[in-house]
Amino acid sequence: MIKFFRHIRKQLLTENKTGKYIAYALGEIILVVIGILISLQINNWNEERVARRSEQKLLMSLSEDFKSNLASLESSLNEIPNLIEEYSLVLEHAGRINNGLSDTMKADIIVTGFIRTILVDGTLTSVLGSTTLELISNDTLKRLLTSHPARLRDFKESENDLIDYVHEVQRPLFRSYINLSDFLLDEPRFDEFIKHVEQSDYESLLKNREYLNSVIGIRSINKDLLNQCRELYEHTREISLILEDELKN
Repeated sequence: MIKFFRHIRKQLLTENKTGKYIAYALGEIILVVIGILISLQINNWNEERVARRSEQKLLMSLSEDFKSNLASLESSLNEIPNLIEEYSLVLEHAGRINNGLSDTMKADIIVTGFIRTILVDGTLTSVLGSTTLELISNDTLKRLLTSHPARLRDFKESENDLIDYVHEVQRPLFRSYINLSDFLLDEPRFDEFIKHVEQSDYESLLKNREYLNSVIGIRSINKDLLNQCRELYEHTREISLILEDELKN
């Protein structure tokens, strides 16, 4: 092909057809430019295809993390109200202490728990800590992802504050009056052991001001945590739905 074009140029020069030669040269330049443009376009298509494939892989990983977090948050939304109710019963029983405590009421008083929500953010942290975020073409999704870590951090800080409070304040007071052997009452094999340990003093526990304050505090913190959990759930759900739509497209 190259020899063919050289032959044409040589023939035009030999025949002194300058005008035709210039027109031919221009035509050849145009063909070269068109060839370059086509090559660039093909290269752009390939790069876009590779970028789109990388974006889809990233979106899939994010989607899995957010679906996992949705399930965890939904579980906490169901469990935290139950825990709030359990601590409420402790306060109710404290108000009726002068009438005596039944076994059922004593069982209600043995509350010293908290809800820990397992949330994953490995993919999101990796994305926001690198240039990978630019692979995502949806600007709304990028904005929501960027604001999400602050919400996660606030929620986890509140949850950790609650857990620390239970461990450091409520449980030491609880153990001062309640023998943990009470948790073995439904296991006959430990009957003899229970007979030889100091008995729990539920009445004194429910009269202890510090303990009752700790119960009120835990109940209040759980109510605040429940509101944060709802907000985080809605934000997580919004992102998850956008991720699903992007993957379908």
